Amino acid sequence: MKTYTATVLGRRQLSAHLVTVTLGGLRGWASTGVPDEYIRVLIPPAGAELALPQIDEKWTISYPEGAVEPDFRVYTISDHRVVDGETRVDLDIALHDEGVGSSWARSCRPGDVVGVIEPHGLYAAPEDVGWQLLVADITGLPAVARILRGLSAQQKAVVHVVLTDPGDQIALPSAADVDLTWQVVAKETDVCEALTAAVTSRELPDADRYVWLAGEARSSRAVRRHLRRELRWPQADFYTCGYWQIDAEKWNARYEEVAEEVVKMSAEVQQKVGDDQGAYLDALDDIYESVGL
Repeated sequence: MKTYTATVLGRRQLSAHLVTVTLGGLRGWASTGVPDEYIRVLIPPAGAELALPQIDEKWTISYPEGAVEPDFRVYTISDHRVVDGETRVDLDIALHDEGVGSSWARSCRPGDVVGVIEPHGLYAAPEDVGWQLLVADITGLPAVARILRGLSAQQKAVVHVVLTDPGDQIALPSAADVDLTWQVVAKETDVCEALTAAVTSRELPDADRYVWLAGEARSSRAVRRHLRRELRWPQADFYTCGYWQIDAEKWNARYEEVAEEVVKMSAEVQQKVGDDQGAYLDALDDIYESVGL
């Protein structure tokens, strides 16, 4: 797994709760080309030098002896480009009231150094798919924007974005035929239900379709269950991803209690189903539910 050193080139306020941080100095970095690609940013603690880890394909992480481990945060790449031979990457970061990532996004300055782990993406719509539904809260909004920019005039996109502040509405330019809904809910705990309903309450096409959802994790699992187990959709027709978790501290504490069991069962399933991603994700949902996650 490749790691890079990156330098903050600038930051700007994109909306009420979105900040764009631009990173440069990424020697040898290459985009996946997948529009919802994300990177893990390694943020060194205050006063500590950046230590880059060694990461193998099984995600075993090691650091030099005596190094201070940085904090990991995952962000969507909203844009990337080459300027005067240098790769520049924009990260649109949703700000929360507290947290290492939000504090960094609020306070970082040009010249600050962070680490970056190579990008990965999950969106896998056929290039010429005629109709797609894109559903997200503020954390998935940067990926929605990038997906829309890549669509052609022959494509139809239905977009549903759930926010808690209308001040987070941003421009979403696209050559495609876009039907856009901004839904503003009263509080963060209402986001999950709104995201879920944006898919489950809608009549969906029988073919030439793709659904993509990114946001609160419980909504991701509920929508996945609806599409796979109620409508019997193949995995190739959709992808849902949990970007964050309501009651994250409680969930993380429970995961620590059952992590060994989850890892063991997940490995057994992976060996059984092989490359069948849909079957693996179905089983993973069952595993998490069985241990109270």
